[in-house]
Amino acid sequence: MILDRTIPPLVHDVTDVDLPIIRSVSVNGIDTHSYLDQGSGTFKIELLTKGSQLYSKTSALSQLAVRLLNEGTKSKTGAELAEAVDSIGSFLEINPGFDYATISIYGLAKYFEENLQILSELVYQPDFSNTSLDKLKNREVDKLKTNLEKSSYISSINLRKSLFGSRHAYGRHLQTTQLLSVTVDDITNFHKNHTENFDVYIAGDLPSNFEELIGRYLQPFTGSKQTPDISSPVDKAVDSSYKNPKFVQSSIKLGKRLFNRANPDYFKFIVLNELLGGFFGSRLMKNIREEKGFTYGIHSNLYSLLHDGYFLIGTDVNKENEQETIDEVLKEIQLLQSDLVGNEELDTVKNYMIGVFLNSFSSPFAQIDKFKTLHSQGIDHSFYSRYVSSIKGISAEVLMETAIQYLKTNSLTLSVAGA
Repeated sequence: MILDRTIPPLVHDVTDVDLPIIRSVSVNGIDTHSYLDQGSGTFKIELLTKGSQLYSKTSALSQLAVRLLNEGTKSKTGAELAEAVDSIGSFLEINPGFDYATISIYGLAKYFEENLQILSELVYQPDFSNTSLDKLKNREVDKLKTNLEKSSYISSINLRKSLFGSRHAYGRHLQTTQLLSVTVDDITNFHKNHTENFDVYIAGDLPSNFEELIGRYLQPFTGSKQTPDISSPVDKAVDSSYKNPKFVQSSIKLGKRLFNRANPDYFKFIVLNELLGGFFGSRLMKNIREEKGFTYGIHSNLYSLLHDGYFLIGTDVNKENEQETIDEVLKEIQLLQSDLVGNEELDTVKNYMIGVFLNSFSSPFAQIDKFKTLHSQGIDHSFYSRYVSSIKGISAEVLMETAIQYLKTNSLTLSVAGA
């Protein structure tokens, strides 16, 4: 049969999403969530730990405590640990974060138990020695020095500091003096009381006794459970401007504290955000990139955190275009507050968002990540079931009301770092 390429494919209207069944059990007192995909030959195990900035007195402590795990164990040097992972075709990933730190390993199904052994050794027999810590400190200090020479880094940390305050977990940032002051005792205590406190998220081709194996290699938490110290954010954020003649471009960040996925207006706002600056065809991209030619890219996003959320618009431009870029961004926001979005433009945004959303469930690893996103933030799993219908049901009038309510230009905080 010859395919007639003059006839477009049928369009199917998506009304609902079939969510996978995630099994949740307690193994050794550890909440364990799994999604089976037998036959794929691969798997992922992720430990979602409380070794994060939320539980740390400084950004430096949580960063060093998590990254030090890569430096080796009591029986393996960092190089030997890397070789053990590589020799069985696995990949180890360790990431610090605001709300949680993650320790993940991707591997082949036939080496499932060997990977669990590596994870167990990493978590319960880390090499927290002065030598390893000093080497890591030196690298982290060098990395920080490099970042502090980047205008985009400066504008980002200054905006978060303005929005949340320098004492808040979401407003703090790395400092050289704090990196250098962290001790092995600090790391050991933090690891015992926070990093060893984790939930397990596992997906892929798993052996029939995988829960028994998890119970064999991952131990009950015996540290001291603590609640995060969330200081109150600042009452009023203030604009910030940082000048460095070495900077080639001006980095512009404009934003405000807002809310996370739990807020009933979340769906309204993410459609508004997508229209404004959330994808390549957004209004900010068309104006600032395509029409003005001021930048290679401009974006906006709503960051949903465990205890809060914030909205951000960001771009890098030449210094001479700095003020006009800011003016044009504010103009686009004001247009959303005064003019109704046309049906064609709104349909394009909705269809794009729904398409991206559906594609985000394309693999077993993506499935468990989607579950983790909601479960770790205490959000009902009907969130995804409601996603498509909620996006489709938002009108131009609702978007205008949302823009007026949440994007008053005098409520936005500006952070600029440039020459």
